[in-house]
Amino acid sequence: MCDRNGGRRLRQWLIEQIDSSMYPGLIWENEEKSMFRIPWKHAGKQDYNQEVDASIFKAWAVFKGKFKEGDKAEPATWKTRLRCALNKSPDFEEVTDRSQLDISEPYKVYRIVPEEEQKCNYPLWA
Repeated sequence: MCDRNGGRRLRQWLIEQIDSSMYPGLIWENEEKSMFRIPWKHAGKQDYNQEVDASIFKAWAVFKGKFKEGDKAEPATWKTRLRCALNKSPDFEEVTDRSQLDISEPYKVYRIVPEEEQKCNYPLWA
């Protein structure tokens, strides 16, 4: 069994955010709730709205203590932090063939990897 408490926090937090329906575009991709869409609009887009399009990234920064009201807003940094956390976590795997990045409301699709499929980065006996 791997010790992944850091990653577990992301998994639990993200599932709660998807279930909350507070973030436009952050939705379950399938009925089994094993895949989800996360909005992925580029800040350079004409219709980019930081309040909406960066809201889930900002929420992660707040949750992790990397941003509090009054701080300078850095949506690109927030997005990078969540992307890196997702990519680093054994709990998530990007499903690139389901992601849509070249549409007006772009999104990425991630799969929640069941624990029994996860691989430890170190030997079990360590």
